[in-house]
Amino acid sequence: MFNNIVKDLIGQADIMTRCVLFGLFIASVFCFAIVLYKYLFFKKELKSLRMLEKKVREVKKFDDYLILRKEFSGTLGGDFLDRSLAELKKFLQKNIKIQPHSEGELESAKGLLSDDDVVHLDEILNQTVDHVLIDAEQYLPVLGTSAAVSPLVGLFGTVWGLIHAFINISREKSADIVAIAPGIAEALTTTLGGLIVAIPAMIFFHYFSNKIRKLEQILIAISDHFFNNIRRTFLKR
Repeated sequence: MFNNIVKDLIGQADIMTRCVLFGLFIASVFCFAIVLYKYLFFKKELKSLRMLEKKVREVKKFDDYLILRKEFSGTLGGDFLDRSLAELKKFLQKNIKIQPHSEGELESAKGLLSDDDVVHLDEILNQTVDHVLIDAEQYLPVLGTSAAVSPLVGLFGTVWGLIHAFINISREKSADIVAIAPGIAEALTTTLGGLIVAIPAMIFFHYFSNKIRKLEQILIAISDHFFNNIRRTFLKR
């Protein structure tokens, strides 16, 4: 019965109302795909980052980070270590020609960084965390935009439908409930469509934003351990 009602409403809708409903349908498909992808993404990355944080706490020598970088390659944690080690390499190369990505050579570069180098490197590590989080936030603005815009699009369709309904009423010169009900129902369909898109998009946008904050906390903890090891290993005494 519900399917028949929907078919009747869409069947009697004008081209503008159909375009609004089609646009909302496309938005709902995109939002569903993003929600599914990001759910699996955050589930994987949070598990990986927690494991990396645990292993970082157990690091005994700086060269262990090279092993961790390879072990967590393709994850946010591995990306952070890769970027951070690349920046460290630039600082160390100012004083001696080394290849920090070769096993065993980082430890041989002890005492090469000045206080200014360490402070600058700390700022770069903070920027690296931000860059990694930007990658994690990919597609989330689409959910936020859909949550904000879909009700307005639905409202536009409703206003358009009401205008269309009142024009029909004026032509038929009848204002009884039988005459106006189909037009009103057709107009309100777009509002319903907008809410159907907006409500889940808003819920999952905030849900994933909370996941981003958890990722940030873990990445900051990893960054702090990494920075403290840099200071202990490479700071000039």
